[in-house]
Amino acid sequence: MAHHRSSGDRTGLLDRGISRGLVGSLLGLVLVCALVLLWVQLGDHIDRQGDQAAATCVEGKTSVPIVADPGIAGALGAIAQDYAKTRPVIRDHCVTIEVRPGDAKVTLDGLAGTWDTESLGARPAAWVPQSSVWAAELAAARPDAVDGTPGSLISSPVVLATAPRLAEAISDSVEWQQLPTLQRRNSSLAAYGLGSWGSIRLAMPTGAQSDSTALASQAVAMQVTRTTGTLTADDANSPRVASSIDAMQEGAPNSPDGTPVGAARAIAEAPNAASASIHAVAITEQQLYQLTRDDSSARLAEVVPGGPTPIADYPIVHLAGSQISTEQTDAIAEFFEFASKTEQLGKLTALGFRGAAPMPPATPTVDFPVTQNPMPNPETAATVTINRLVFGPNSGPSTTDGPSAATTDDSSGG
Repeated sequence: MAHHRSSGDRTGLLDRGISRGLVGSLLGLVLVCALVLLWVQLGDHIDRQGDQAAATCVEGKTSVPIVADPGIAGALGAIAQDYAKTRPVIRDHCVTIEVRPGDAKVTLDGLAGTWDTESLGARPAAWVPQSSVWAAELAAARPDAVDGTPGSLISSPVVLATAPRLAEAISDSVEWQQLPTLQRRNSSLAAYGLGSWGSIRLAMPTGAQSDSTALASQAVAMQVTRTTGTLTADDANSPRVASSIDAMQEGAPNSPDGTPVGAARAIAEAPNAASASIHAVAITEQQLYQLTRDDSSARLAEVVPGGPTPIADYPIVHLAGSQISTEQTDAIAEFFEFASKTEQLGKLTALGFRGAAPMPPATPTVDFPVTQNPMPNPETAATVTINRLVFGPNSGPSTTDGPSAATTDDSSGG
């Protein structure tokens, strides 16, 4: 007699000995997997919505101005263009870094007084001057305008640019502290076998991008006060420091354009090195490299005096104030982190700056020697004191607020 399966088990599973409990478990597992898949898909959808919202700048677009020393502004601007290609979004703002060159004295006066946007452009969120000579001035005048302690991406040691014959005579035997005596004494170079040269004729320019004059004076101050650590305010106020800087300034030949580069160019172009009006000038190694990078033979020489070597450190001064938004502050931090990557930093080191990226080939003048004894930055008060001795009592920010203070140009030679 034929047998028929029960109409309640059309699958036949129960007839094969599979319990209803196992079937329920399998169905539950399928349901859980379906829920998990749905949850993942929902999460991906939410993430895509977030990405789309960010990409469309839900909070709008924000420009982030940076004022930089003219020597680095071009390369820093190129890095900003690369940064823009990453489509940066900070706090739901699409940000654009805008780098422009600015004279240090003009920028300082504006930041310490009243910033005139009509003549100076948008107030910057960060400032990168040639050295901490200017960062110290701003910190002393307006400590509330500086956010944190400035760091730096690149640097350049301060050296002496001289004629090759003079360098041959004094290299490895001259220290910073000897410069005042070599300047003051009429026939001081006779001791080095250069009887017809007279004194060292050291130019002391105080025009644009002349930080090396003040930095060299700091190095002299360290040695004449026998300072072994950080130069302090008491050190800088020593009568020996004032008299040493006076000795270097007294009778110093004028740079043709008031700058170290102009003085170095005059040395290189002098028809007779011994009778030239300028024999030496303190200059950053990077400036000297740029001046001589295309030379096939040495018209100038790089002299590194003994003692701590002063450094132009190009500090990144993060600025503070009600005019600077939180997203601008965050964008500055992210941009300079991006700039510190080797491929970006190479845009700066290719110009002759020292940094954590490959250096350019040496020239007949500059071969980028290791800086054995870098000089630490002095105390803020010490830097300001030496600035006054070098640049005069008005080297700091103007005391009058307004556009007139912001647009004063410090372009006079020294």
